[in-house]
Amino acid sequence: MNPSDIAQHRQAIIDRHGEWTNHNLKLPDGSYTIGPELPKVITLPDGSQTQEKSNVEAKLQRFLQAIADQCGGDFSNLRVLDLACLEGLYGLELAMQGAQVVGIEGRENNLAKARFTAEAWGLGNIEFFCDDVRHLNPETYGTFDVVLCLGIFYHLDAPDIFKFMEDIHRVTRQMAIVDTHVSFSADRAYDYEGRTYYGRDYGEDHTAWGSIGNEKSAWLTRASLFELMVDVGFTSVYECHQPLVMKFETLRHNGRVDRSTFIGRKGQPVALKSTTSSGTRERFPEVPAPEATTP
Repeated sequence: MNPSDIAQHRQAIIDRHGEWTNHNLKLPDGSYTIGPELPKVITLPDGSQTQEKSNVEAKLQRFLQAIADQCGGDFSNLRVLDLACLEGLYGLELAMQGAQVVGIEGRENNLAKARFTAEAWGLGNIEFFCDDVRHLNPETYGTFDVVLCLGIFYHLDAPDIFKFMEDIHRVTRQMAIVDTHVSFSADRAYDYEGRTYYGRDYGEDHTAWGSIGNEKSAWLTRASLFELMVDVGFTSVYECHQPLVMKFETLRHNGRVDRSTFIGRKGQPVALKSTTSSGTRERFPEVPAPEATTP
């Protein structure tokens, strides 16, 4: 796309599909999909000052650093899947870093904006599909070194969340990043494939950021999310705290944070040689112990 035409093309996207709602990407002509943000200067406890990152920028830094650290730092060797990619920021950044990227998004309005930015930057290593993430399977999309499940898992209801995590594992070759809300209460039990998980129901809407087709979603407890990720086949699960995402990890709920970033690694189970192991896995305990019944 000729830089001189970017403003005209951007306005045409807005006229047809509405304003960008979340992903403020810089364009080749120096403009932005939403607009330039003036960084806020904040004073740290030691008296020094720094510029505060936006919430989206901070999350992008976290996810990119996690991928670099976990996968050797060379993005050009990676095939990446961005699930429910919205306006494309995370996948577009990874494409700019050299990865081969596929983005799946359920709303065409969002995809039009993502495709516009890809075209503006001349990115030939990213493609977008309009699809429901609940249709994810390796037969359609293949497999990926890195799967991004950012801000979508907590918009699905049971039993879809369990099948969805199974499908994420099926298409993952190395690692999956799940950025999601978790429940602090085990208000109800969800039975799936002979196992029981705990959490609570959450009412949904159908805005540009909400669910598609379901009126409520299921938020699992941290313990149940850990268990689910291991049950589907991830050999280790990690919770990422740095780089820090201050705005959405402000301490609340009596000092606890209800949204975080979880990384599932796909590998081979290690057999111990220096001791005798029963081979049985300890289940991650619910704290406090749940008092839940299955409806």
